Amino acid sequence: MKSVAGAEADSANAEIPGSGSGTFSVWGDVRLTADAFLRARVQGNVQAAKKLVLAPSAEVSGRVQGGDVCVQGKIEGGLEATGQVWIQAGATLRKQCVAQALRIEPGSDFRGELRVGVVRA
Repeated sequence: MKSVAGAEADSANAEIPGSGSGTFSVWGDVRLTADAFLRARVQGNVQAAKKLVLAPSAEVSGRVQGGDVCVQGKIEGGLEATGQVWIQAGATLRKQCVAQALRIEPGSDFRGELRVGVVRA
């Protein structure tokens, strides 16, 4: 297993970690400034400035913030998006979901407070 103590990505389209890199863990907060595809375990918060996709292998213990967010993995600390949220089949979301628009697929697991159409500035 690979691990780092916090991460930041600036590339045009970030993939955290890269293809074929196996299990990857981050202890600390992650800040992404470009569209990103996250395939890691994060013991902390994730803040994405733009579009974020959490792969089925992604697990975030803290809060996720982003523009448009597609959840295929697991978020324990809640989610706040300034755009759309898509919770796909097999995904898990806990605590809270705040989004401008929301799509929840059958087979996903959401337990918590839901606020749609109202996003804090």
